[in-house]
Amino acid sequence: MKLIVVIPYFYPALVYGGAVFASFNLSKEISKLGIKVSVSTTNLNGNTRLDKKVNTGLSIENMTVKYYKADLLPFFSLYMIKGLFRDIKLSDIIHVQSIYSLTTPLALFYSNFLNKPVLLSPRGSLTPWSFNHRKRLKLLWIKYLIKPFSKKLYWHATSEKEEKEIKAFFPKANIKLIQDGTYINTKPRDLESDENRWKNQFYIAGLGRLHKVKGFDIIIKAMPSIIKKFPNLKLIIAGNDEGQLDLLVQLAKSLDLEKSIHFIGNISGFNKDLFLKHAQCLVVPSHTENFGIVVVEALAQSTPVIASKHTPWKILEDKKAGFYVDNTPQDISKAVVQLINNLEDYKKHTLEVVEEFSWERIAVKYKDALIKILKNNNESFNS
Repeated sequence: MKLIVVIPYFYPALVYGGAVFASFNLSKEISKLGIKVSVSTTNLNGNTRLDKKVNTGLSIENMTVKYYKADLLPFFSLYMIKGLFRDIKLSDIIHVQSIYSLTTPLALFYSNFLNKPVLLSPRGSLTPWSFNHRKRLKLLWIKYLIKPFSKKLYWHATSEKEEKEIKAFFPKANIKLIQDGTYINTKPRDLESDENRWKNQFYIAGLGRLHKVKGFDIIIKAMPSIIKKFPNLKLIIAGNDEGQLDLLVQLAKSLDLEKSIHFIGNISGFNKDLFLKHAQCLVVPSHTENFGIVVVEALAQSTPVIASKHTPWKILEDKKAGFYVDNTPQDISKAVVQLINNLEDYKKHTLEVVEEFSWERIAVKYKDALIKILKNNNESFNS
């Protein structure tokens, strides 16, 4: 089977957050299962460009990745108009990731013309929160550029929450539930400099791009109450700035928390693992998450998680691996205090939750879904 992944940005464009890791790792793992994977994307990396040879196939982790030169509009390329048609024609099944990207309707049109089955991943684009910004434009986009192809689409949901969000727009959608994952059995290398950086600190972690949707202002507002119980506790937030850093710094200053709250920018690889490993807990106060890959990354390091009820992580409370709370300063403060006071009880349940989210296991589910989609498409074509 030949699979093509059509996505507006791809690894190592880490500025775009968890979706980049998810698409890269899932594609990498399924390529180990006998699926021939190619990726059509752009060379965008925020305000810069990836240092990759463009408009030609590159061999990366047993995949063929083509970084089209972005030169027309955001997440699009003149070179892609012609090249993507050929890429799709040479493939058996197409996995389109993203909704509001110009690559998406183009890929849907080409796939429909060539009678190729499509799996579409909204990646959080259909959450109610997403319509707080440019609602009318997004509704028009869905109506005229997605719905005309909807009868032939298969949908990819990363959680039951996202499944419901898809159904709200497409009640008859054929949905495949395939979660994101993490690498469970790999432990961070104990690089002495990085290990010492974190293990002697007493802190809770925030991890994600500094965007309004992530709700980092909420955990900052919770800190005064938390510090009353744990005066030496720090809040360390890691992630690229997407327009919120100055506002968050000012908020911390207004609460007289400059010494208790630190922003450390982007963090990745083993240093990220160590950052999560030595934290008392990870706090995810997001206003919405279709999945939240950082949750499983923390759990894989035996670190409990406090997640907002606007994420799909109720299992944290069910399994006593953390808390599932309203994203208010009061509720988050209460959860942090209770968790730290009973830390070992929560740590011992983390791996019970995360073991079903190994990339190896997720890749098997993904392959099974693709086989069924291709079989259904062939049967429909021959009937």
